[in-house]
Amino acid sequence: MIWGFIVLLVILIAPYLLIGLRETQEPAELLHHGMRHVLWNGITIGIRERGNGAVVVLIHGFGSWLSSWDTLQDALVGAGYRVIAIDMIGSGTSARSLNAAFYTTSAQARMILEVLDTIGVRQCTLIGHSYGGRVALQMGIYAPERIAEIIAIAPEAHAGSRPPIAKLVTIPILGYALAFWSTAPLLIKLGLASVSARKAWLTPERVEAYAAPLHVRGQLAAQIVQSSAPKDGDMPVPTHYRHIKLPVHVIWGDQDPVFPARDGLKMVESIEHCDIAIVPNCGHIPHEEAFSETWALILQHLPARTVMLQTYR
Repeated sequence: MIWGFIVLLVILIAPYLLIGLRETQEPAELLHHGMRHVLWNGITIGIRERGNGAVVVLIHGFGSWLSSWDTLQDALVGAGYRVIAIDMIGSGTSARSLNAAFYTTSAQARMILEVLDTIGVRQCTLIGHSYGGRVALQMGIYAPERIAEIIAIAPEAHAGSRPPIAKLVTIPILGYALAFWSTAPLLIKLGLASVSARKAWLTPERVEAYAAPLHVRGQLAAQIVQSSAPKDGDMPVPTHYRHIKLPVHVIWGDQDPVFPARDGLKMVESIEHCDIAIVPNCGHIPHEEAFSETWALILQHLPARTVMLQTYR
């Protein structure tokens, strides 16, 4: 009995002592391969801008960052596009904020629109994955005149609130320990594998890239704040996406364990100009798991503007 109590005490208290050993970097230390910071509302936002031509903006999902687009950004640049991958607030190379208002879908969407203003982009195509797909849809609701089309990869389109585990994370002491242990860098591969039907893409290099932001100071605190933040602001995506008039192209894995492909079928029924492509034997991250198939689908909507000499996996 006493040993069980001691183990529980260690599990609950150790995170407060160990977090300083995990979070040892500043966001700027993640900047590499053309990444840079843009100032927005007094905080730094990380972007990686490459190429020339029509603009494509890449928006990552929850728990990810702009490096998750490495392969796709290379391909789009090679196809003749100016490609801007952006880190949302609290992610990757962007600042960690303790202001819950910054973590609503509304705030993230408006942040991206204003960052695009700052770097001189008036119109673009959006590609968003998971929660990033939700943010892309929100941008389509707010500023349709600025969006040529949206390619939504397994978008979180229908959730009306944070998942149940988010409520657990907000419980004092217990929630902090749960957030700390569940985001341990050594568990990143296990977490990515759990949402992937195909595992071959999980190379040590890709896993390391996904784990990198966990070492940024304030990462855990920001995730806890985000868990307690309201999901939406005005004009929530689940109740307003049906009003989107611009083209929306949906890509989904048929074995997605996070959001089922039937959510995409519902979008097709609700949005006037919407189509869906379902990738077989694929989970929640088609642009990583099944890049060749996903790239072929993207090219149907964004045809290559240059001769591509590189073959992609």
